[in-house]
Amino acid sequence: MARPDDRDRRRALLERVALFSRLEPAQLDALASATTTRRLAAREELFHKGDVAAQVYVVASGRLKVTSTSSDGDEVVLNLLDAGEVVGELPLLVGGERTANVSALEPTELVVLERREFLRFLREHPDASVALLAVLGERVVRLSEYLEDTIFLGVAARIAKKLLLLAEQFGEESDDGVVVSLKLSQGELANYVGTTRETVNKQIRAWTDEGIVRMDAGSITIRDRDALERLSGFAHS
Repeated sequence: MARPDDRDRRRALLERVALFSRLEPAQLDALASATTTRRLAAREELFHKGDVAAQVYVVASGRLKVTSTSSDGDEVVLNLLDAGEVVGELPLLVGGERTANVSALEPTELVVLERREFLRFLREHPDASVALLAVLGERVVRLSEYLEDTIFLGVAARIAKKLLLLAEQFGEESDDGVVVSLKLSQGELANYVGTTRETVNKQIRAWTDEGIVRMDAGSITIRDRDALERLSGFAHS
Protein backbone atom coordinates (compact mmCIF):
# COMPACT_ATOMS: atom_id res chain seq x y z
CA MET A 1 0.00 0.00 0.00
CA ALA A 2 1.33 3.45 -0.91
CA ARG A 3 2.32 5.76 1.94
CA PRO A 4 0.13 8.88 2.34
CA ASP A 5 3.05 11.15 1.41
CA ASP A 6 3.48 9.21 -1.86
CA ARG A 7 -0.20 9.67 -2.66
CA ASP A 8 -0.02 13.38 -1.83
CA ARG A 9 2.96 13.80 -4.14
CA ARG A 10 1.10 12.05 -6.96
CA ARG A 11 -1.96 14.18 -6.25
CA ALA A 12 0.11 17.36 -6.48
CA LEU A 13 1.49 16.27 -9.83
CA LEU A 14 -1.94 15.37 -11.23
CA GLU A 15 -3.25 18.76 -10.15
CA ARG A 16 -0.66 20.47 -12.37
CA VAL A 17 -1.68 18.48 -15.47
CA ALA A 18 -4.23 20.29 -17.65
CA LEU A 19 -6.24 17.11 -18.08
CA PHE A 20 -6.93 16.85 -14.33
CA SER A 21 -6.62 20.47 -13.20
CA ARG A 22 -10.38 21.16 -12.90
CA LEU A 23 -11.12 18.31 -10.53
CA GLU A 24 -12.50 18.97 -7.09
CA PRO A 25 -10.15 18.12 -4.17
CA ALA A 26 -12.08 14.95 -3.32
CA GLN A 27 -11.96 13.83 -6.96
CA LEU A 28 -8.21 14.43 -7.11
CA ASP A 29 -7.78 12.43 -3.93
CA ALA A 30 -9.70 9.51 -5.42
CA LEU A 31 -7.77 9.64 -8.68
CA ALA A 32 -4.40 9.84 -6.93
CA SER A 33 -5.33 6.86 -4.75
CA ALA A 34 -5.89 4.82 -7.93
CA THR A 35 -2.39 5.54 -9.25
CA THR A 36 1.02 3.99 -8.71
CA THR A 37 4.53 5.11 -9.65
CA ARG A 38 7.17 3.64 -11.94
CA ARG A 39 10.80 4.59 -12.38
CA LEU A 40 12.88 4.23 -15.53
CA ALA A 41 16.65 4.37 -15.88
CA ALA A 42 18.15 6.51 -18.63
CA ARG A 43 17.52 4.84 -22.03
CA GLU A 44 15.13 2.27 -20.52
CA GLU A 45 12.08 1.51 -22.64
CA LEU A 46 8.62 2.21 -21.21
CA PHE A 47 6.74 0.39 -23.94
CA HIS A 48 7.22 -0.77 -27.52
CA LYS A 49 5.10 -0.34 -30.62
CA GLY A 50 2.68 -3.26 -30.76
CA ASP A 51 2.56 -3.85 -26.99
CA VAL A 52 -0.88 -4.21 -25.44
CA ALA A 53 -2.01 -0.84 -24.05
CA ALA A 54 -3.15 -1.12 -20.44
CA GLN A 55 -1.94 2.08 -18.71
CA VAL A 56 -1.67 5.82 -19.19
CA TYR A 57 1.33 7.67 -17.73
CA VAL A 58 2.06 11.16 -16.43
CA VAL A 59 5.71 12.23 -16.39
CA ALA A 60 6.55 13.21 -12.79
CA SER A 61 10.20 13.97 -13.48
CA GLY A 62 12.68 13.34 -16.27
CA ARG A 63 12.01 13.24 -20.01
CA LEU A 64 10.78 10.72 -22.55
CA LYS A 65 11.21 10.34 -26.28
CA VAL A 66 8.52 8.95 -28.56
CA THR A 67 9.83 7.12 -31.62
CA SER A 68 8.83 4.92 -34.52
CA THR A 69 11.11 2.44 -36.28
CA SER A 70 11.04 1.27 -39.89
CA SER A 71 11.36 -2.36 -40.96
CA ASP A 72 15.02 -1.58 -41.73
CA GLY A 73 15.62 -0.35 -38.18
CA ASP A 74 15.72 3.37 -38.98
CA GLU A 75 14.38 5.45 -36.10
CA VAL A 76 12.34 8.65 -36.26
CA VAL A 77 11.85 10.74 -33.11
CA LEU A 78 8.21 11.86 -33.16
CA ASN A 79 8.04 13.77 -29.90
CA LEU A 80 9.86 14.66 -26.68
CA LEU A 81 7.90 14.79 -23.42
CA ASP A 82 8.73 16.76 -20.28
CA ALA A 83 7.46 16.63 -16.69
CA GLY A 84 3.70 17.10 -16.43
CA GLU A 85 2.88 15.63 -19.84
CA VAL A 86 0.65 12.64 -20.49
CA VAL A 87 1.73 9.67 -22.62
CA GLY A 88 0.07 6.48 -23.79
CA GLU A 89 -3.50 7.70 -23.69
CA LEU A 90 -4.60 7.21 -27.32
CA PRO A 91 -4.74 3.38 -27.49
CA LEU A 92 -6.61 3.32 -24.19
CA LEU A 93 -9.55 5.14 -25.78
CA VAL A 94 -10.07 2.60 -28.55
CA GLY A 95 -8.36 -0.46 -27.08
CA GLY A 96 -5.55 -2.25 -28.83
CA GLU A 97 -1.81 -1.84 -29.17
CA ARG A 98 0.78 0.86 -28.65
CA THR A 99 1.36 2.92 -31.78
CA ALA A 100 4.94 4.05 -31.00
CA ASN A 101 7.98 3.28 -28.87
CA VAL A 102 8.57 5.34 -25.72
CA SER A 103 11.80 5.36 -23.71
CA ALA A 104 13.52 7.56 -21.14
CA LEU A 105 16.14 10.09 -22.17
CA GLU A 106 17.26 10.35 -18.54
CA PRO A 107 16.18 8.88 -15.19
CA THR A 108 12.42 9.34 -15.17
CA GLU A 109 9.57 8.85 -12.71
CA LEU A 110 6.02 8.22 -13.91
CA VAL A 111 2.59 8.25 -12.33
CA VAL A 112 0.66 5.25 -13.67
CA LEU A 113 -3.10 5.00 -14.13
CA GLU A 114 -4.72 1.75 -15.26
CA ARG A 115 -7.00 1.77 -18.31
CA ARG A 116 -10.19 0.99 -16.41
CA GLU A 117 -9.56 3.86 -13.99
CA PHE A 118 -8.70 6.24 -16.83
CA LEU A 119 -11.86 5.41 -18.78
CA ARG A 120 -13.98 5.73 -15.65
CA PHE A 121 -12.41 9.12 -15.00
CA LEU A 122 -13.26 10.32 -18.53
CA ARG A 123 -16.87 9.08 -18.27
CA GLU A 124 -17.36 10.91 -15.00
CA HIS A 125 -15.64 14.16 -16.11
CA PRO A 126 -16.70 15.35 -19.59
CA ASP A 127 -14.57 18.51 -19.27
CA ALA A 128 -11.49 16.31 -19.04
CA SER A 129 -12.49 14.59 -22.27
CA VAL A 130 -12.53 17.97 -23.99
CA ALA A 131 -9.08 18.75 -22.57
CA LEU A 132 -7.83 15.38 -23.79
CA LEU A 133 -9.12 16.15 -27.30
CA ALA A 134 -7.06 19.34 -27.21
CA VAL A 135 -3.93 17.35 -26.27
CA LEU A 136 -4.54 14.85 -29.06
CA GLY A 137 -5.26 17.63 -31.55
CA GLU A 138 -1.98 19.33 -30.70
CA ARG A 139 -0.12 16.09 -31.38
CA VAL A 140 -1.82 15.67 -34.75
CA VAL A 141 -0.83 19.25 -35.66
CA ARG A 142 2.76 18.57 -34.59
CA LEU A 143 2.93 15.38 -36.65
CA SER A 144 1.46 17.13 -39.69
CA GLU A 145 4.01 19.91 -39.31
CA TYR A 146 6.80 17.34 -39.08
CA LEU A 147 5.68 15.75 -42.36
CA GLU A 148 5.35 19.12 -44.09
CA ASP A 149 8.79 20.22 -42.90
CA THR A 150 10.34 16.99 -44.16
CA ILE A 151 8.80 17.52 -47.60
CA PHE A 152 9.14 21.28 -48.04
CA LEU A 153 12.11 22.50 -45.96
CA GLY A 154 15.81 22.01 -46.55
CA VAL A 155 17.88 20.21 -43.93
CA ALA A 156 19.42 23.36 -42.44
CA ALA A 157 15.98 24.93 -42.01
CA ARG A 158 14.66 21.75 -40.36
CA ILE A 159 17.58 21.60 -37.91
CA ALA A 160 17.14 25.29 -37.06
CA LYS A 161 13.40 24.82 -36.51
CA LYS A 162 13.90 21.81 -34.24
CA LEU A 163 16.51 23.66 -32.16
CA LEU A 164 14.05 26.53 -31.72
CA LEU A 165 11.35 24.08 -30.67
CA LEU A 166 13.70 22.47 -28.14
CA ALA A 167 14.53 25.92 -26.78
CA GLU A 168 10.83 26.69 -26.41
CA GLN A 169 10.07 23.40 -24.66
CA PHE A 170 13.15 22.87 -22.52
CA GLY A 171 15.33 25.98 -22.71
CA GLU A 172 16.57 28.14 -19.84
CA GLU A 173 17.97 31.64 -20.27
CA SER A 174 21.65 32.16 -19.46
CA ASP A 175 24.24 34.90 -20.01
CA ASP A 176 25.39 33.07 -23.14
CA GLY A 177 21.96 32.37 -24.64
CA VAL A 178 19.26 29.75 -24.21
CA VAL A 179 20.57 26.50 -22.74
CA VAL A 180 18.72 23.28 -23.59
CA SER A 181 19.87 20.73 -21.01
CA LEU A 182 18.56 17.69 -22.80
CA LYS A 183 20.47 14.43 -22.93
CA LEU A 184 19.88 14.12 -26.68
CA SER A 185 22.73 12.73 -28.76
CA GLN A 186 23.46 14.10 -32.22
CA GLY A 187 22.15 10.81 -33.58
CA GLU A 188 18.85 11.33 -31.75
CA LEU A 189 18.75 14.95 -32.90
CA ALA A 190 19.23 13.68 -36.47
CA ASN A 191 16.33 11.25 -35.98
CA TYR A 192 14.23 14.12 -34.63
CA VAL A 193 15.00 16.21 -37.71
CA GLY A 194 14.71 13.34 -40.18
CA THR A 195 18.25 13.34 -41.53
CA THR A 196 21.62 11.67 -40.90
CA ARG A 197 23.95 12.12 -37.96
CA GLU A 198 26.73 13.23 -40.32
CA THR A 199 24.54 16.00 -41.73
CA VAL A 200 23.65 17.27 -38.26
CA ASN A 201 27.31 17.14 -37.15
CA LYS A 202 28.41 19.15 -40.17
CA GLN A 203 25.70 21.79 -39.72
CA ILE A 204 26.24 22.13 -35.95
CA ARG A 205 29.99 22.55 -36.50
CA ALA A 206 29.34 25.29 -39.06
CA TRP A 207 26.94 27.10 -36.73
CA THR A 208 29.38 26.71 -33.85
CA ASP A 209 32.09 28.41 -35.92
CA GLU A 210 29.62 31.22 -36.68
CA GLY A 211 28.73 31.66 -33.00
CA ILE A 212 25.11 30.64 -33.50
CA VAL A 213 25.08 27.55 -31.25
CA ARG A 214 27.37 25.63 -28.94
CA MET A 215 27.13 21.96 -28.05
CA ASP A 216 28.45 20.67 -24.74
CA ALA A 217 28.11 17.29 -23.10
CA GLY A 218 24.39 16.95 -22.41
CA SER A 219 23.34 20.43 -23.53
CA ILE A 220 22.90 22.76 -26.49
CA THR A 221 23.27 26.52 -26.13
CA ILE A 222 21.48 28.70 -28.67
CA ARG A 223 23.59 31.85 -28.75
CA ASP A 224 21.91 33.59 -31.69
CA ARG A 225 18.17 32.87 -31.75
CA ASP A 226 17.55 35.47 -34.47
CA ALA A 227 19.93 33.67 -36.83
CA LEU A 228 18.13 30.37 -36.30
CA GLU A 229 14.78 32.04 -36.84
CA ARG A 230 15.98 33.45 -40.17
CA LEU A 231 17.37 30.07 -41.19
CA SER A 232 14.14 28.28 -40.26
CA GLY A 233 11.93 30.77 -42.07
CA PHE A 234 10.29 31.80 -38.82
CA ALA A 235 8.98 35.35 -38.68
CA HIS A 236 7.78 37.29 -35.66
CA SER A 237 4.09 38.17 -35.85
